[in-house]
Amino acid sequence: MYLTALYLENTGPISTCHVNPPFADNGTPLPIVVVGPNGSGKSIFLSHIADALMTFTKQRLNADFSHWDDLRDLYFRTGSERAIKSGEPFSLSLLRFNTHVGDLYYCEKVGTLDQSDFAARLKSPFEPIEAWERGWRREGRYKSLSFADNVYFKLPADKIVKAEIGAGAHAFFPATRRENPDWLALKVLEASVKTASSGSDAQHDKPLVVQTCAAENISWILDILLDSSLTPNQFQEYQRLLEGNITPGGLSQDLGKRVDFQQARQNVESILQTILQDGTARLRLNFRDVAPTRLAIELSNGQVIPNLQSLSEGQSQLLHLFATIIRYGESDNLDRGNKLSEITGLVVIDEIDVHLHAKLQHDVVPRLIKLFPRVQFIVSSHSPLFLLGMEETFGPDGLAILELPTGNRINSERFTEFREAFEYYRFEERVEQRFAAGTKPLVLTEGKLDARYIKTALSLLGEEELLGELAIEFVGIEDDKGTRFGGNKGLNNFRNIYEANPSLFHAPILLLYDCDTKKPEEQVGRLWVRAIPTNDDNTKVKVGIENLFPEALFQDAFYREMSLNDGGTTKHLDKNKFCDRICEERKNPDDFVKFADIVKILKEFVARHP
Repeated sequence: MYLTALYLENTGPISTCHVNPPFADNGTPLPIVVVGPNGSGKSIFLSHIADALMTFTKQRLNADFSHWDDLRDLYFRTGSERAIKSGEPFSLSLLRFNTHVGDLYYCEKVGTLDQSDFAARLKSPFEPIEAWERGWRREGRYKSLSFADNVYFKLPADKIVKAEIGAGAHAFFPATRRENPDWLALKVLEASVKTASSGSDAQHDKPLVVQTCAAENISWILDILLDSSLTPNQFQEYQRLLEGNITPGGLSQDLGKRVDFQQARQNVESILQTILQDGTARLRLNFRDVAPTRLAIELSNGQVIPNLQSLSEGQSQLLHLFATIIRYGESDNLDRGNKLSEITGLVVIDEIDVHLHAKLQHDVVPRLIKLFPRVQFIVSSHSPLFLLGMEETFGPDGLAILELPTGNRINSERFTEFREAFEYYRFEERVEQRFAAGTKPLVLTEGKLDARYIKTALSLLGEEELLGELAIEFVGIEDDKGTRFGGNKGLNNFRNIYEANPSLFHAPILLLYDCDTKKPEEQVGRLWVRAIPTNDDNTKVKVGIENLFPEALFQDAFYREMSLNDGGTTKHLDKNKFCDRICEERKNPDDFVKFADIVKILKEFVARHP
């Protein structure tokens, strides 16, 4: 079941909001992220969806899908007049879902609204409207839920409900969700080895509103571990399968089922691996007498997290949120737990970024959402980093960002300044990973070619000993996204990081700027700042380390013609091509004569920091 249309009018701060959730060409739903400042109606928007789901899941209590007078305890929203937008006579919400038998319609009206006026005004933005006409009341509170006419009188309501709830993962995770950590002085969430689902009533084990679910998930994960365990004989047969000596069809029925549950276990572990950013993290069963719970996590470095409650609040919330989706999705068919791509449903999450570090928001949550391509995610967020991560993961056309209170679709371009801030944060992390632990004197250059030229110069000029005493590196980042955080700005950024955390760096460091920066000499403790001297004899290339080379080397073959915006052209030095020629083909010491000035700087630096 998916949401296919939503119309809100005069509810909270929302005047009018009309949304048609998007779907891919293959029919899978695109994730929806609802954004906006505090007070723009994000939680109200989500609460109407939750209310419709709540109403739908409780219809087993009343097989009549006509309006009800005042069964407020059946709803997520109370339908109070206080929810009407100030100065307006009514509030209205209309939602349409598709199900396995046809369209399902939900309506909530509070206040005074004439049915004929209602029908006339909404015919254009929201069709069809006939489904809400049954039992309409002009005054007061009104809620209704019904199917399209072609199925309304044909199928029993309870059968429709059980089929939809049993087959799908439908859940609402409020902003108040929590999972208690192991150190909190409350009764620790213990899990016993028991069956996680009776199978007699799918909804009994699938509450719509999920505030905490660790206990249920731990019991369920234990079930998966038990179901996937092999006897010694089965293990030998399983090894034959892995070695290619037997096909899956040749396995015994019991072993075949257990092999399927091996995949179910791997699916849970893939969620853990994504959250912990550890590609080989796996679940481990504790002995009864060595840990407070039976489940532990073994990391790739051999360390063990003693139980699931030892995860951080953010990690724990993510694990149990996405584990719940699997548990709900497989409740009436365990095979779905083996194939995440077959789990369907509608999952609503308020403030998905709550309690999450920037890296989890940007890198991890989008990847977790992508594990469930047939689940319709409708979430709210205050985090630009989450939006940027979603766009990187799904592409600009692979999700919908809706800005409230209007519900207009926007893109993430307005958040590019946050992308730059996050990239700088990543730069800080990589600087620590690359350079903090080193002890050899470190020389950082503006560009990767600078480091290559200097190493070649030391080798050709007979300074191999000096080369062996130094680590010479490019300051920036180079990955599949290209080269970033280089240049003089990259060296400036490194200096800021160093001065904020000098105790992190054990080696003396020289920041070597190009000649065009005119950087003055500085020595701040073990941090040196120097600029490469200018070679006045080279008038053809006046900037960059290439200025040190003889002018005659810069022949036309190393230049590319590039078009300008005004229609003209200019010649641009192909630095990579030039570097390959000088460092790999020519290898002529005479080309590097002017590098003697750099050698002098490096020798002085090493002498001061032997």
